[in-house]
Amino acid sequence: MDNPLYVSKHWSVTEWDCWRRSRNEYAWDENGRLCTNDEKTANLFRIFDMLRDWNPNWVINTTSYHEEYGTNFKSGFRTVADGVNAACGGEVGSYHTRGCAADIHISGQDDTDTALADTVIAAAKAWGIEDQLGIGYYGNWIHVDTRGYTSRW
Repeated sequence: MDNPLYVSKHWSVTEWDCWRRSRNEYAWDENGRLCTNDEKTANLFRIFDMLRDWNPNWVINTTSYHEEYGTNFKSGFRTVADGVNAACGGEVGSYHTRGCAADIHISGQDDTDTALADTVIAAAKAWGIEDQLGIGYYGNWIHVDTRGYTSRW
């Protein structure tokens, strides 16, 4: 695709896509970097780029091994048709399936969900999109999505 809306500085689609593909309906890799024409996906990766600017150890969570698939999955973009979202415990209509969510943490650090969320909110504020975030708190990791309005759980 020509002239993507956003090209990530640090992230690739393979880091975020459940099947670790280099292309999905929301994004594609170009020179190893995520490109997208979807505004909500672009907003997610604007935040994630800033997080990696601050600490290169931010990562997308990896799920537990799924016997029926013979693999584990990244917990970013999840597919519906092949059952990956359901296998990961995702809700019907999850923002993961809409290209604008990921479960994240900082690898090698034992941060609280509150500390992680505070950092994500600071990054979103820098882009002026803090009022578009959904954040779920799960102990030592968080769910982040760019749903278009504020939600916390």
